[in-house]
Amino acid sequence: MKALASFIILLALFPTTKRRLIDSDKSITPLKLAKSNIDKLRDDKILVIEVLVKEVNKDGLTRVVDENWPEHVETTYNIWRDQHGKILLVGEYLYSESGDWFIGYEHYIDSKGKVFAFVRNTNFFNSECTDGVAYEKVTEFYTEGFKLISKSYSLTDDKDQKLNKENCINNYDFPHSISKSVEEFLEKTNYKSIR
Repeated sequence: MKALASFIILLALFPTTKRRLIDSDKSITPLKLAKSNIDKLRDDKILVIEVLVKEVNKDGLTRVVDENWPEHVETTYNIWRDQHGKILLVGEYLYSESGDWFIGYEHYIDSKGKVFAFVRNTNFFNSECTDGVAYEKVTEFYTEGFKLISKSYSLTDDKDQKLNKENCINNYDFPHSISKSVEEFLEKTNYKSIR
């Protein structure tokens, strides 16, 4: 009986805590579903992809047509559109000349052109916590006002076994920025400069 009374007092003192958790769950579920739908459309090759590259020591972007890649690529940008031409997903992939690492940043776009989810994938050798490749993934979800409401993190080996971040060295955790909208992303990447 004493425990029940203590619980009721706690609920009275903190009535909004539970509600905030429930509200957060309600707001994150549609975002996760929207991301999952975009991923499925991409995986099923229903979205139309535009591939652009930033070449080393060159201004502007170059469109890649029929797998005709330039020789010296610095960064690849993928833009996925639906059948109406609306951009749903944009990806930025840094080029590793050595092949020791891969970094990809993906922005998921809502119907208003705002970013609602961001994913950073980093795969790298020489982590000292596994003999093979370490796979790091960060997934973030945002409100319409671009407030972070959920973040998940995983670090695994090539057998999908969890790795301890404290034991790993990641020399490829480069600074990056997250665009708030597709417009900001296209401006940042100098999209209008396509050759």
